[in-house]
Amino acid sequence: MFEIIYWLIFCIFNVQQNQKCRLNTRFNFGEPLPVILRNGMLLEPDDGNGNVELNYGDSMILSCEGSGTIIHPSATQANTVASIICEGGDNFRNDDWLAAPARFSLFKCPYPPNYSSQRPNRTCFEGNQIIEVGYRILNQFYPVFESCFNHENLNAIYSKYTQKPYNALYQTKVDRPFFIDDGHYGSVPVNSIFSPKGQRQAVAQLVGNLVANYFNEQQHLSRGHLAAKTDFVFAFGERATFHYVNCAPQWTGFNGGNWNTLEVDLRNHIHVAGYNTIIYTGTFGVTQLLNHRNQRVDLYLHTDINNNPVIPVPLYYYKVVYEPSTKRGIAFVGINNPYYDANEARELFFCNDICRSNNFRWLSWHPDSSSEGYAFCCTVPDFRNTINHLPDFEVVSVLS
Repeated sequence: MFEIIYWLIFCIFNVQQNQKCRLNTRFNFGEPLPVILRNGMLLEPDDGNGNVELNYGDSMILSCEGSGTIIHPSATQANTVASIICEGGDNFRNDDWLAAPARFSLFKCPYPPNYSSQRPNRTCFEGNQIIEVGYRILNQFYPVFESCFNHENLNAIYSKYTQKPYNALYQTKVDRPFFIDDGHYGSVPVNSIFSPKGQRQAVAQLVGNLVANYFNEQQHLSRGHLAAKTDFVFAFGERATFHYVNCAPQWTGFNGGNWNTLEVDLRNHIHVAGYNTIIYTGTFGVTQLLNHRNQRVDLYLHTDINNNPVIPVPLYYYKVVYEPSTKRGIAFVGINNPYYDANEARELFFCNDICRSNNFRWLSWHPDSSSEGYAFCCTVPDFRNTINHLPDFEVVSVLS
């Protein structure tokens, strides 16, 4: 009898040891999602299909800091930050605060956790400060992405982040929060300046009555993301992109046209190709419009207390994609102005457009469309000849 009991216990123990927890980004993550830590870092999927796998007994930390306490039907006490332990399947336990095995998708916060920023002791292009955007949990900061930001002219130079095969399977149905500036714009009323009304008023001061020719139902300026919301796989990463250090004025036709096409096609291509990349998405130059005197004027949204123009409307948006393991890279560039004709746009192409070859059939943009945004591609060395924002990294060939 003792031997039978021993073997039953042994078998149960081994079944438990072989049980895994498996969670998928599209099916098992609820909203408002807590910030999730695993092994001291923000959670990432374990494969290219958005699956998170844990062995029986593995733990994760959930945080609702800044939004209240963790919600779950099995919770027996209120915790802002707490650990959960894999029980198998999509069930987790922690006897200290859960009454029974808890289904993972039911872990939520009352409201989305607050993201913020910090300035580490690092600099980027021309000595500008790097800003990390992410979440503070138990006095430890966990960055989602970093921004190279010019505090003098209030310009987002670039945002740096990773993009891997699983990013194409980002969590869906995540509400868009309001943008925050977190003090980086000082006393400048950035929310009203970036509003549709504010951007129209700013341009009207520069071009006069012609503003009615430029702002219409099809075209006006919007808040343009550098790192896109859906460039991040979980809700807490998606929300963190709504920060003004990751934002610049962008014409809506370009925003929803070729720039959006590039974002979607690139995510899907990285997924299919299995690339693990670092991406720099940034802005360069100042776009122009003709004013009522038929003169081209630089577009800025604000003038500071010293009468200096700040918050430029960029001429170019770019996305440099680099795969460190193979040292391959490519630069995608778009012109942020629907009012250049084809000849004027061609004059602004500063490299041989390598995306016109058959190697880029996966890219479905319309690069010769003024309304969707003229676009072209460069080798990284050619890109650096004109735009030298990026840190040094070796590129030996094109990433196609």
